Amino acid sequence: MSSIPDTAMPKAVESDAQSPSLASRATAQARRAAGLVRGNPKTAIAAGAAVAAGVATAAVVRARRGKGAGTEGGGKSGGGSKKKKV
Repeated sequence: MSSIPDTAMPKAVESDAQSPSLASRATAQARRAAGLVRGNPKTAIAAGAAVAAGVATAAVVRARRGKGAGTEGGGKSGGGSKKKKV
């Protein structure tokens, strides 16, 4: 038998109160974020710039990786030496 004490096991308890819906939680978080932006506009601008830089970097990395795909010896994992075409 199991040696886990009953106090360590969570009990399934039915709750009368329903948990908030996804839409209501998203609305609450959006309101909270808007309040933070109003209180700290310079921080919000810096955070927005950081997000934009991250998106731009991701796009460049994806474009550069996709450029060499499908060509012979295009990636770093080619394994063999490249032969010069004369």
